[in-house]
Amino acid sequence: MVDRWSEWKIFPAQGRGEHLDAPVGPGLYELRNRMTGEFLGFGQAANVAAALSRYFTPTWWDRLTGRRAPDVRHIEYRTMSARDKRHAKAQAASIAWRREAFWGHAA
Repeated sequence: MVDRWSEWKIFPAQGRGEHLDAPVGPGLYELRNRMTGEFLGFGQAANVAAALSRYFTPTWWDRLTGRRAPDVRHIEYRTMSARDKRHAKAQAASIAWRREAFWGHAA
């Protein structure tokens, strides 16, 4: 099995009825601001599509404090499928370790 990231995709706007194109199963995801390239999030989940769907949904605390969800028009995402949750967790740890090693040497 070759682990590969999908192409970057624009995050769908729920109000316009757009759909998320992500695995309905275990895998990894990454989010970034497409205008600035700023890294916004990275993680692994048992159901990537569900995790991404919830990512920008305001929590009870956000609603209570009046905090708004960020504008998703400038957010893009990519995903990587995994065989199972254990494989997704191992892949996430490996990627995090490689990034830390790279940025640790680059600093």
